[in-house]
Amino acid sequence: MNDALPYTFGGIKQIPLSRAKFVILPVPYESTVSFKPGTRFGPEAIIFSSRFMELYEEETHSEPYLEGILTPGEIVQEIDSAGKMMKKIQNTARKFVEKNCFVFTLGGEHSISFPLVKEHQKKYPDLKILHFDAHADLRIQYEGSKFSHASVMRRISEIGCEIYSFGIRSISKDEVEDLKKLNNVHIHFAHECRNHDFVNMAKTLPQGNYYISIDIDCFDPCFVPDTGTPEPGGFSWYEVTGFLKNFIKTHNVVGADLVELAPSHHYCASAFLAAKLVYKVIAYITNRRNS
Repeated sequence: MNDALPYTFGGIKQIPLSRAKFVILPVPYESTVSFKPGTRFGPEAIIFSSRFMELYEEETHSEPYLEGILTPGEIVQEIDSAGKMMKKIQNTARKFVEKNCFVFTLGGEHSISFPLVKEHQKKYPDLKILHFDAHADLRIQYEGSKFSHASVMRRISEIGCEIYSFGIRSISKDEVEDLKKLNNVHIHFAHECRNHDFVNMAKTLPQGNYYISIDIDCFDPCFVPDTGTPEPGGFSWYEVTGFLKNFIKTHNVVGADLVELAPSHHYCASAFLAAKLVYKVIAYITNRRNS
């Protein structure tokens, strides 16, 4: 059965980089978690669960893996320096971005998004960020680290990216005050999304090249309990996928990550949801490219 499949995303046979249109990059980095630990096990659990998925994607009537999906080895954590780790992530991503691959990175904690965005911004200077999260992640620093998971969107804002955040339902008073001067950060709180036709809000965002960063805690804990900092009042599966479907139809997405899964074990439903979400996004992107 699945034990005989390659230990890759979807159990897909490895292909040369020259044939890959999508790269699933595992980054099991965990250094600044502030509640439940375990995000370092996220990439392994997602890849493990993905090997039990059907590779036929029923919504788009497609087999996205036929486009070419490569799963390289994981990026080994630098123990002594968060700064070194950020550089290592960026340098690794570069060889795939330069080959025009779509890099979908699996975390790991949310701090990994900063070097990934920096690398994509070099190729796409107008890069914008679509950010799903329970938390604003706009602290100047947290617990002494400017590379904290709680500061990642602040770092990204500082390099000039326009950020559109959805699902936020936990924010500090200092972050609220800072929002008054962070003109490139646009917060859509979870309670506000509930009062609108949320999935169609995707069509209202400006055009441009986008990087999507999905913190798994954007989902309500009843859908994804296995995350480092769960918050009540999150999105459902069809809210997130419906928004992404509409967004990808009308906007150019050039890279993505999914972070903050802290699996209780490899067979948990949260890890399987994460794997399906990654494959669903790839299906939407492939569907747009081939339409």
